[in-house]
Amino acid sequence: MNSKVAPLLICLLLMLPVDSAPAPQAEQKTVNVKLLDLELVDQDGRKVKFRSEVLGNRVAALVPFYTTCTTAYPILIYIFTRLQDMLEERLGQEVVLISVSVDPKTDIPVRLRAFARRHKAKPGWVFLTGDMNSLSSVLAGVGIEYIVGQSLDEHNHIPLTLVGSSGGEWKRFYGYPPPEVLLTQIRHALETRGNAGGTK
Repeated sequence: MNSKVAPLLICLLLMLPVDSAPAPQAEQKTVNVKLLDLELVDQDGRKVKFRSEVLGNRVAALVPFYTTCTTAYPILIYIFTRLQDMLEERLGQEVVLISVSVDPKTDIPVRLRAFARRHKAKPGWVFLTGDMNSLSSVLAGVGIEYIVGQSLDEHNHIPLTLVGSSGGEWKRFYGYPPPEVLLTQIRHALETRGNAGGTK
């Protein structure tokens, strides 16, 4: 078996539900974020403002990724494919899934669009690329370190998922939280958005 594929398959197998076993607990913590309204580009080539247009008044689940990754990030994308089905009609209306590329040189819109199609992304799941400085600033605002010009071999591959809303509390999940755990936090964020000082 290809040595790059094996870790992904093992992780996916570990995520399969077991009827008698409790859902694994995902390490998480409350974080302060600074949502910047910088211009990025989505998978359809449209210029979009991060805070006002991509997020708006919706609850967001956000992950960094890049399309050529064969280790950590494909697992997060797989989690989102399951999460989007669980969200049903709320996806795109009250909730947005956001995947932000850390490899904008490779992940141009046409590549993101093909990637989204391959993973059967539904409307309401947005893939973002753009100018490296803008991407770096947006990611830094939500606590994800990404240094402009840094090689992908040097990039911090610690898998992170963030859930929150503009004006609401934000939670950062480490590792690979089950989609059920993210869904619970999204529901909580929908009920409490605007009532917590989680953003600057």
